[in-house]
Amino acid sequence: MVAVHEGPTVEGMHFVLRPDFGGHWRQTVWLYLSLVVTSLAVALFFTALGFWPVLPFAGLELTALGAALYVSARRGAVREVIRISETAVTVERGLHRPETRHSFDRYWSVVELSRPRSEWYASRLFIRSGTRALELGEFLQDGERRELARELTQIIGPMAAAGGGAPAGIQPAAQA
Repeated sequence: MVAVHEGPTVEGMHFVLRPDFGGHWRQTVWLYLSLVVTSLAVALFFTALGFWPVLPFAGLELTALGAALYVSARRGAVREVIRISETAVTVERGLHRPETRHSFDRYWSVVELSRPRSEWYASRLFIRSGTRALELGEFLQDGERRELARELTQIIGPMAAAGGGAPAGIQPAAQA
């Protein structure tokens, strides 16, 4: 999911990228607890009847489910913030606060949307400046990635601020 926040000028613009995660942490915990209570009740019932191997397997199953729900919820909390100032493009990544920060010169940067090798793969969006490259929005849908590439191409690059588009010799993001 892409959210665009604009100020009165381009300098105030930033994009917030985050995965489409259906649930909230509290809902995930309640779902997990309800499954734990139900599964343990069934496992204890069968243990009381003498089928004791059911209980350890129920424990393993609930541990695996809890780990999977935790990893999924953690991945859903990832944020990428792309801040565009007059001279720089800054990309911050992290869970609840910026953990990594990458900065690129706005006028020497190029936005590239690479086409997938086959229809089974997703496209990839990069911001490049010199020999440095950074992939953006790995968790976005292809349509969201294309729209973000289109918007960033209009803002980032040598001629974007002057309204002239990309200069000769520099290809704007490929539209798939």
